[in-house]
Amino acid sequence: MRTDDEHVADRLRWLDDEPAGPSRIDLPGAIREARRRRRNRRVAAAGAAALGVLAMAALPAALGEDRAAPAPAASPSPSMPLPEPRPTGPWQGVCTATLLPVPGDPRAAVTGGDPDGRWLVGRRAPQGQGRMDFGLLIWEGDRVREVELPGSMQELTDVNRAGLAVGSSLGAGNKWRAWVVRDGEVIDLPVVTSGGATAVNDAGRIVGYRNLVPGKPWIQRPVVWDSYRSRPVDLPLPGPQWEGTAIGIDEDGTVLAAMSDGHPDKPTRAVVWRPGAARPEVLPLPQVPGGKADRFLPLSLAGGWVTGTAERDTKVVPRNGITRYPVRIDLRTGQVDVLKGTIWSGTGNGRGWMAGWVSDDVPGVITDTRSVKLPVPDGWRGERQGRVTSFSDDGRVLGGKLESDDQVRPVRWTCR
Repeated sequence: MRTDDEHVADRLRWLDDEPAGPSRIDLPGAIREARRRRRNRRVAAAGAAALGVLAMAALPAALGEDRAAPAPAASPSPSMPLPEPRPTGPWQGVCTATLLPVPGDPRAAVTGGDPDGRWLVGRRAPQGQGRMDFGLLIWEGDRVREVELPGSMQELTDVNRAGLAVGSSLGAGNKWRAWVVRDGEVIDLPVVTSGGATAVNDAGRIVGYRNLVPGKPWIQRPVVWDSYRSRPVDLPLPGPQWEGTAIGIDEDGTVLAAMSDGHPDKPTRAVVWRPGAARPEVLPLPQVPGGKADRFLPLSLAGGWVTGTAERDTKVVPRNGITRYPVRIDLRTGQVDVLKGTIWSGTGNGRGWMAGWVSDDVPGVITDTRSVKLPVPDGWRGERQGRVTSFSDDGRVLGGKLESDDQVRPVRWTCR
């Protein structure tokens, strides 16, 4: 069994290659190989403590039944310049890369974005030798705002179309805290004293997790806030031993989580809570080349599409060397598609496309019909390694990072 420090070091690197929000579930196979090659990315931190059981009475409202009007969302600032109008017509996969502005030390990375690509959130490299404090950044177009969250290990993981951003930090007593940033104001989410926020939709509903066991921060339970002024509500579990974290919430209120049934040998599964449903739904393991997948790691939920990666255990590596497959699931019809190409981690959009990092750690996109490697900005020197962490619903704006040697820079890709 892994020690607390080993687990936290794995999941809290400042440029984490895992999905948003801490999770007990390791990315297998190629992720471990990529981590080995990125051996200088690991850091250590302390574990987190537990929180008592929260009431479930508000669950119907949190999932969209009889819900009150959401709290006011952030209003865009008219003084901030907006991105250039995006082209219309079919997506051609022709992209350009631009380094995002960062005050002072330029080392930073994008950690999330809104469905339109107008807002991006990110964090700086830690300042000072051995320190774990991260300054946070919010971009609206080419205008950047600096934000400070209390504690350490700070990260913003998502933002909605109104600029309402959510995230987490490690606070006093090694307890995780969930936060909202609204018009530059930092707001502590109610009640949860050991847990975090991972995603927010345009109605202002927020999902995340709370920690269950002292000293074991990877043992979590999914929660939802109806607004940033509401108390969090535990989502009902598929079974008594199930644990994991909510990682996405769609515009209709559907919630997605990555979970397992608590046994170390049990696979990662995608679990969804649909509005009005009394119980969660564990999505079937998808069929991939060679048979049914042994595990499925969901990465995102947008526009009714669950996107993620599926693996099938095999003693013989296929000729093409691929053991992990990009998969999308249409929650409206149940249709499952294995997309053509290879992608190891990342995010999806409202068209069911995926973006992340592909072969040789190069950032890229997989659509219905093609796989595209993303370019570097003019004047970029060094390798083309990086990752995509934000993907607009129309596929025309992506956010992420590029890294080479000791430089890590936040990047926005615009495509036509």
